[in-house]
Amino acid sequence: MIILDEKIVFRTSKDVRDRYELKTEIGLLAYLRKKVDIGIPEYKYITRDKTLAGYDILPGKELTPARFRRLMKEEKQTVARQLAHFISILHATPKSVINKYHVRIQNYHKEFTSFVRNIKVLLFPRLRKREIKTTILFLNELKNEIGRKFPRTLVHQDLGDIHILWDKKNKQINIIDFSDRSYGDPAIDFTGLLEYETAFTRRVYRLYKGKKDDRMLIRSKLYHKKVSLYLMMDALRGDPCTFKEGYELFRRRFKI
Repeated sequence: MIILDEKIVFRTSKDVRDRYELKTEIGLLAYLRKKVDIGIPEYKYITRDKTLAGYDILPGKELTPARFRRLMKEEKQTVARQLAHFISILHATPKSVINKYHVRIQNYHKEFTSFVRNIKVLLFPRLRKREIKTTILFLNELKNEIGRKFPRTLVHQDLGDIHILWDKKNKQINIIDFSDRSYGDPAIDFTGLLEYETAFTRRVYRLYKGKKDDRMLIRSKLYHKKVSLYLMMDALRGDPCTFKEGYELFRRRFKI
């Protein structure tokens, strides 16, 4: 990603597969812009082969938990309504559109098998016995949940504070970074909202117009815990984060 003069965001990739996904993202976002009332990227500057594309920076600041807590009650209600609308529209995207733009299909069982294998190799040698036991109990619970039947929809997949912008002047949220979009569990798009307040997440869920199941928020909470395990493993693989950050998050979310 390249930001030009704090006005335009350009995206590209050295990876051929990611370049192809940028092409399909351009088309998908053009479709979604006609459906949602909030701001999402509008690619205006596109090379002929669509391997480099840019959009005008959307107004607003990242809606961090600290910034969220400073919002007025009415503003929090506005954010809840707008998020519920966005998620509802996103999840209602027809399968024909998902197929047209070649949205990646989540394979939860394959992902889980790889997830467990990596945890055993990378994390268990670095965790205490109590922490290992807690992780095993979590993995068993997660396995049971993803083994159940649940709806599949188009999901943002990374709908958290760094991708939710609050435009205070216009009293509007804007959503960015659709690079992780997939066809998967709608519960994942409530996961990042748990960083705010539990009551707020439930409010968004009540306003949500998509198909619900009685385990959706339970899965969201499990995915929320899962992030800390990924963060520790990512650090060990050399990603720009530290094992300490992941470990501290792990202890907080698992209440160890």
